Amino acid sequence: MAPDPGNVLTVLLVEGPTEEIFYGRVKAEHLDHACSVKIECIEGLYNVNTKILQALTTKHKDQRVRAYCCLDRESRYASVPVFDLGFIRRDLRQKGASNVLSVDAIIATRMIESCFFYDVAGIYAHLRVPRAQRQPKKYRPPEKFCVEDLKDLFRRYGKNYIEGDRAENFINKLDLKKIVRECASLRDGINLILRRGRS
Repeated sequence: MAPDPGNVLTVLLVEGPTEEIFYGRVKAEHLDHACSVKIECIEGLYNVNTKILQALTTKHKDQRVRAYCCLDRESRYASVPVFDLGFIRRDLRQKGASNVLSVDAIIATRMIESCFFYDVAGIYAHLRVPRAQRQPKKYRPPEKFCVEDLKDLFRRYGKNYIEGDRAENFINKLDLKKIVRECASLRDGINLILRRGRS
């Protein structure tokens, strides 16, 4: 069956359940008004290139798609371990996957929890930390911090941060507009999706 020449589906390929929740909010608050979006969890970086190619060539072979790989860099400076966007694009061309109009990456510098630190006030509010005890400047720049720092902060105030579904309530309380405004990689990624979603 040939891909439907009409609507283009935007596919966000996310690394894990925490990203699925976070990008679910991004979808609802920033993207749904402009394009049709589906979020798919690829369950980690193990065999990431193969999993992305499989998602695009099997699950979406009958749809025209623009794909965005929403992954963690795992470091402040290095590239995403084992992820090779050039290889993915070449392989799709070689396989004649003309239904895949584009593949791009939205990379969280370090990890998705690093982005949460752009709303450190929201983290403190969720933890009900008295204002006199809050140290927002300690968590600058946000990309310097990771999931372990978030877990330490939660523990300091008698709570546990557990990745995945158990983090949904916390993630839903964060100021997403502030995070998008201050996190350049996320903001640029959303803008790219919106520009391409209209074409």
